[in-house]
Amino acid sequence: MTEQFETEGRLGGRLMPDTREMHPRKREMPHSRLRRLRLHTIHHLDGRSIAARRAKAVVRDLVQALGATATPMQLQAIERAAMHVVIAEDYAARKLAGKAVCALEMIRAENTARRSVAAVLASKPDPTPTERPGLALARARWAEQDAAKTQQKDSDHE
Repeated sequence: MTEQFETEGRLGGRLMPDTREMHPRKREMPHSRLRRLRLHTIHHLDGRSIAARRAKAVVRDLVQALGATATPMQLQAIERAAMHVVIAEDYAARKLAGKAVCALEMIRAENTARRSVAAVLASKPDPTPTERPGLALARARWAEQDAAKTQQKDSDHE
């Protein structure tokens, strides 16, 4: 029975002579955890790793810095910036731990993280200026003085 499988040079998609044949696509793709792991946004992270917790903390900080009124596009930019920050921090931590890290990759990651955070913070809307109480009192006094002057001019012309 094994002679017919050995003539093909492989088991024809089977692991053992008595098992059923695998789907052709599964034969082509390597079986790995990373292939199955398809992350699209930061919300797809399960939160168990240190990097995932740190990324979510950076997202929370950046949303708070924007004033908690972020648009969906700003949220996407914040998530990407958080991932860039975590990657840069990972490179720096590895370098400090004495592991072999390419210095150019670390510098590029740091620059990307810095630029992405700066872009997110640049999209922050300008705060509406609030009037100081002393200035409001002065303006009210000036308005009263102007009204008194115009009233005095009107009475002089009559």
